Amino acid sequence: MQQHSHVFKDENELKVFIEANALDSCDGLLQILSGLGRTEVAPLLGMIKSHLPGFSIFGASTAGEIIEGSTTEKTLLLNFIVFEKGTSASLIRLENHTQEQFSVLKEQLRGLSPKAMIMYTNPLEDSPERFLTELKQCLPTTIIAGANAADNFAFTETYTIYHEQTFTTGSVIAVLSGEHLMARQEFMNGWSGIGPQFTVTKAEDNVLYELDNMPLLTVYENYLGPRSRESLPESVMEFPFLVIRNKMNVLRAAIGFDGEDIIFGGKFEVGDKVMLSFADPHELLASTPEFEATPNVATLIFSCAARKSYLDKDIDLEMAKIGSKLKASGGFFYGEFYTDDSEFSLLNQSTTLLFLSEGHELPVARSAGMKKNLEPSKLKSLAHLARTTGQELGETVYFLEQQQKALNYNSIVSITDPHGVITYVNPRFEEVSGYSRSELIGSTHAMVRHPETSGKLFADLWRTIKNKKPWKGLIKNKCKSGRSYYVQTVIVPILDENDVIKEFLSIRNDVTNIVEARRTIKEQTHDPLTGLPNRVKLVMDLKKKDTSKVGVFDARNFKTINEYWGISHGDQLIKSIAAELTKAAEKYELRVYQLSGASFSVRMNAGSDESQFDAICEKLKAELEEIVYQVEDDLHEVFFCVGIGDSYAKSMILAESALDDAKANYYGSWVVSKTEQDNVKSSYFWIEEVKSALKEDRLLPFFQEISSVNQSGSIRKFEALARIKTQSGEIISPGAFLDSLKKTPYYGELTRKIFSKAMAMVADYDCKISINLSLRDILNHATTEFILEELRRKGGERVVFEITETEAIQEFAAVKEFFESIREAGAAIAIDDFGSGYSNFAYLVELKPEFIKIDGSIIKLIAADDSSRKVTKSIIEMAHSLGIKTVAEFVSDAEIYKILEWLNIDFVQGFHISKPQETLAGVKRR
Repeated sequence: MQQHSHVFKDENELKVFIEANALDSCDGLLQILSGLGRTEVAPLLGMIKSHLPGFSIFGASTAGEIIEGSTTEKTLLLNFIVFEKGTSASLIRLENHTQEQFSVLKEQLRGLSPKAMIMYTNPLEDSPERFLTELKQCLPTTIIAGANAADNFAFTETYTIYHEQTFTTGSVIAVLSGEHLMARQEFMNGWSGIGPQFTVTKAEDNVLYELDNMPLLTVYENYLGPRSRESLPESVMEFPFLVIRNKMNVLRAAIGFDGEDIIFGGKFEVGDKVMLSFADPHELLASTPEFEATPNVATLIFSCAARKSYLDKDIDLEMAKIGSKLKASGGFFYGEFYTDDSEFSLLNQSTTLLFLSEGHELPVARSAGMKKNLEPSKLKSLAHLARTTGQELGETVYFLEQQQKALNYNSIVSITDPHGVITYVNPRFEEVSGYSRSELIGSTHAMVRHPETSGKLFADLWRTIKNKKPWKGLIKNKCKSGRSYYVQTVIVPILDENDVIKEFLSIRNDVTNIVEARRTIKEQTHDPLTGLPNRVKLVMDLKKKDTSKVGVFDARNFKTINEYWGISHGDQLIKSIAAELTKAAEKYELRVYQLSGASFSVRMNAGSDESQFDAICEKLKAELEEIVYQVEDDLHEVFFCVGIGDSYAKSMILAESALDDAKANYYGSWVVSKTEQDNVKSSYFWIEEVKSALKEDRLLPFFQEISSVNQSGSIRKFEALARIKTQSGEIISPGAFLDSLKKTPYYGELTRKIFSKAMAMVADYDCKISINLSLRDILNHATTEFILEELRRKGGERVVFEITETEAIQEFAAVKEFFESIREAGAAIAIDDFGSGYSNFAYLVELKPEFIKIDGSIIKLIAADDSSRKVTKSIIEMAHSLGIKTVAEFVSDAEIYKILEWLNIDFVQGFHISKPQETLAGVKRR
């Protein structure tokens, strides 16, 4: 493998360079790194390709270029990697970083065995970090290198290069494969935390909004000074956030500012611990490794633009130290990609290296002192002092603040003198006791002592604390109003320097609810007939997640016995079964619960080996069925169906689902077991998931903007899209559960809930919202009555109802009647997915919708397929002739948008405009 680099000036010089290195007859990868504007580069790509037919060409815009260890700016750098032993480079372009594009990429990678991938992305509107993290999980042995494209600190338009074209969205990937190919990465950082630690309280991907519930701009102003606001993001790039992660801390540098929000070179998660960071250039450069010249190796440098800005002229020293002997080339970007074993990280303020060879030894770093003395700087010395002292003081202050905050939030705190006279109380003491601070200070705790508390307890308390030992215990107190309450108390003697008691610190926690709840729980968690713990207790125990398996035993013939002999007789049989089940379960170390009637549940004790649980349940079933149960003079044989659930999160749901299967299929001698993986696609699973989501209000409307193309200043429009949030926090789209729900009453309830939530947003925000309805909804009397009543009360002027074209045609009369009703309330109609079904234009005349939405399968092809473009044009012209507005779905990039704009579309919707999101970002409240 050979590497050659050339700064392009004109075609003649390029020809000479190609001839001198015999590149016109070679195969390989040509990486173009451009400090030039997109309009300057685009015309050159075809010419360059014509001279280098054997090279795969890709690249990105930069904020500076590196050629053989030397830095330059605003040039066009051509970096050639020549393959000599069968290595191949496959180029792939992604339109965006959605799940749909992830599926496309996996299909394109089919049959390839990549050892390394070099990827360039456009980061200003689309963060690739989640996408690449998931990609790395699918390719654990593949190195993923590359960077976010830059644009010379303009922060307006980056671009990537793919063959002879440039793109401002998505990404390009060079997939490198070969039997002899070897690859390794190195990275350099050098930044360390300075100042206090913050918690991320609001963030979305690579946009950071709040730290410790403070707006980010306020944080910058407080810690970097008011002038930090003046030239964002440049003013804060030198102070990236250090995100504290378990395995590898990463930096996040600001790369964009839209007037309100700051965009970073990588994502944040709510709950992340972060610090501002700073680098001492002396330490940074002194720790930069050197590499000896290594033949037959290509070395690529990906360095952060913010690092270049901070080091200023010293960046030349770092690049020379890293790359001069290796003749390494690369550029400066808005974030660098690094692979550590099986994990992917998006880095900022770092320099990463990618070494490639075809069977030859790769370079190894060695430490070396700087060959040039760096100029001393008082600022750098002060920064070192501030970092060290700030870290020490910050840790101490943070600990004390958090300790005090926790105490005041949750605990009753008081201080007394050595004689028990109160000298301090916190607000929580006033709140719980009902006494004011002025009433408490100067008094003793006898003021809140309950007369039922024994004198023996207080005698023990004083004896202990006067011996300079802490005392702990439960005390019953009374409020000023006379109400009693319980406090778990710790009293600690505070000693002076002479080991004499100075005062007593008392910390109490109000546990009244716990004490009272214990009494209630004891009554509510046991079955009065059998004395066994009941379903409530089982649910409580399962929430501890100390066992994953639970079994449900149901007496199959109990109903027949109960109906024939009567309820009293049946109760006696239940008690007999419970006694025999408890006795038999003891030898297997099982805990027994009664669910209802003759239905019981068993689970193993915490910490037990559950590998034999299924076999134990089979044995237990057999033993119970061998017993003849006697009630008075009557003898009964009882047979059981058994279901087992195996899941820490949903074991009971799975067990009852398995039991239903056993009953339905009459598995007379089987024990049916289900795991979460077995059940993930079952209708029962999703019906239960949606039921739970509806009950716990985890049904969410997401909103995707429908943007006007030719009308400025018009009211903003959004489509409401149903989502459910699982108990683990995962957001699920309707495709997973809608089919399972259609035959249940919950389908209508889901529609009504989404409609109600959407109407609430219409009432609160200055916008219009489109709501999807199916034919099933229109034929559901409860749903239509609910919708019409809401529209009568609140008005429908800001509501559009969407129904799919094929459903409208199949039940024309019902749909037309419904349309007439909602139009009377002012609502508008849209035919969705137009062009995907029968396309009976006569129905448009009859139904007279205000909008038609052209099916996305047509729109997404209009840039590449002339037929799709013609169909789209025809639909638009036809609709306009009927006075109907048109909406295009699946508008995924700027090219599709421009074609639609030329075709005179009225509205557009898709990821190029906005992704579905939980809030109406930027919309004014009414």
